[in-house]
Amino acid sequence: MVRRNFRCSQPDHAEKATAIKKSARCRSRSKRLLEARQSVLEAEELAFWKGVTIDLMSDEEDGSFKWVSGWIVRPLRFRSQELSDLCLKLQKRLEADPKYSVTHHRRLQIEEFPARTPPLHGPELDRFFTSSV
Repeated sequence: MVRRNFRCSQPDHAEKATAIKKSARCRSRSKRLLEARQSVLEAEELAFWKGVTIDLMSDEEDGSFKWVSGWIVRPLRFRSQELSDLCLKLQKRLEADPKYSVTHHRRLQIEEFPARTPPLHGPELDRFFTSSV
């Protein structure tokens, strides 16, 4: 840990250190998003949701889109339509809660897909992925 921190503080590793920080920030946001969405699941959605991981959450980062500041949300190209629809439904439930809305940034949907590749998964999780990717 100390050695990695020292290496990342060196000028020739600054780019790598920035990429590591950005990746950690994105994973942290994805984890919080997954946990928030799990908190509003209804009983009939639990069976389908089982197995969803942070790798299946949209990419979000600070920014602005059309002169509006917030979190830029990039949908995943490899996520199944059924899972995307459920995530959208869960997000709407979250945003209907005033407590959630006050403490979270505005989410700005854009059509640009992230350059992420699908995570490795077994056949039991195929329902979460599109077959066209």
